[in-house]
Amino acid sequence: MNKYQGEPVAVIRHLREVHDAGTVHYEGIMTGAWFAESLESGVLEFGGNIRPDWQSGKMGAKTKRKVERWVEELLQNNAVIGNLSVRLDPSASDYEVERDEDGDLTLTLWSGHFDTAVDSQSRITAITKALANPVGTFNGQTRFATRIWMADDELAPRVASDYNTRGDKVNDTAAKFAYQDSADKRLARELLQKSRHLGVDNVEVLKNTVSASSSKLFAFNTLTQAMESFWHGDPINDTEERAQAQFLVDYWEALVSVRPEFGRMGKTERSALRGTSMAGTALSIHGVVAVAYEIYKRNLDPEEVLRPLAEPVYKDGEKVDYFSYDNPVWSKLGALVDTEGRKQLRMSFQTRRSVAVELMRRVGLEQASAVAS
Repeated sequence: MNKYQGEPVAVIRHLREVHDAGTVHYEGIMTGAWFAESLESGVLEFGGNIRPDWQSGKMGAKTKRKVERWVEELLQNNAVIGNLSVRLDPSASDYEVERDEDGDLTLTLWSGHFDTAVDSQSRITAITKALANPVGTFNGQTRFATRIWMADDELAPRVASDYNTRGDKVNDTAAKFAYQDSADKRLARELLQKSRHLGVDNVEVLKNTVSASSSKLFAFNTLTQAMESFWHGDPINDTEERAQAQFLVDYWEALVSVRPEFGRMGKTERSALRGTSMAGTALSIHGVVAVAYEIYKRNLDPEEVLRPLAEPVYKDGEKVDYFSYDNPVWSKLGALVDTEGRKQLRMSFQTRRSVAVELMRRVGLEQASAVAS
C-alpha cells in the first residue's frame, strides 16, 4: 500500500542505476520539453549551482555568450550538449524507486524538487531559451541523457567542484585545430595545410604558445585569432571559400619571398630572432593577415605591395631592419615595453591593432577599412 497521500510531484520512468561518488544515482532520458515544463511547474528549480554567475542570478558576458551560442545551435538542432545533470536532495524530499519486470526503474517524487546544484544550469538555460524562441525551430522532443544525482548539500558541492576543476580544459589551439566552426577558422586551417611554408611541423597545433627553443613559427590559435580579427572575406559558399584559401596560400608565398622569417627556419635562426625582431611574432601575424585582406579586397599584387617590408629604416643615420626591436616605431606603438632594461612584447588587443595599422602604413595601405573600424 502506498504510504504517501495525494498525487506525486513527478514520475520518471525507464531509469538505470549507476554508482558514483560512493553512492547510488540514476540515469535516464529527458526531452527538452521536460526541462522547460519542469521549470515552469516547479518540479525543477535553478539553485545551488557553484558558478558565481548563477549564484548572483545574473549572467556575466562570458556565460551569456556561451548560452547564446548553445541556443543558436539548438535552434539549428545540431548542438553538442552532452550529458546533463539534475540533483535530488534525499534529505529534503520524499520519493520511491521501484523496479519493473524488465529491470527498468521508476522514480516517483512525492515531495521536494530537482535542482542544478551539481551541474548543467547553463545548458538547461539554453534549452529553455531555444524552446521559447519565436523562430520555433528547436525540436522540443530532442532527447538528452540525464543523470539524477541523489546528493545532499554535503555531496552536491563536492561533485560540482570535481566537475568544474578536475582535469585541464583542452586549450584553444588544440580545439580549433581539431574542429573549425567558422569560415575564418577553416581558411586558417587551409592556409596551414596548403602552404609549403607552414604545415603542422612549422605551426604549433597542440598548445597555445610556442616554446622558446622551438623552430616553429606560431601557434595555430594565433592564426585563427588574426583571421577572426582582420579577415573579412565572408565567403558565402564553398567556391568562394576555396578561392580565398588559395589567395592566402599565394599571399604567404609572396610574404616569405620578401621576409623569410614568416617561413621555415632552423632552431638556431629562429631562436636568434626571438627577442630581437617583430617578424614572426604573434603581433606581426595579426599585421600580415590585415595586410592580406586589404590586398585581397583591392585585388592587388602581393609581391608588389609587400616589397617595403624588406626595406630598412634609419635610426640616428644608421640602417635598421624594419622589424628589428631597434626600430623605434614598435616602442612608440606600445608593442614593445622596456622591462628592467630589456624590450619585451606587449600582447593586447590594442597592440595587435596598432601593429596591423603600422604594417598597413608601411606598405601604403594605411587607409584600409580592415583596421579603421
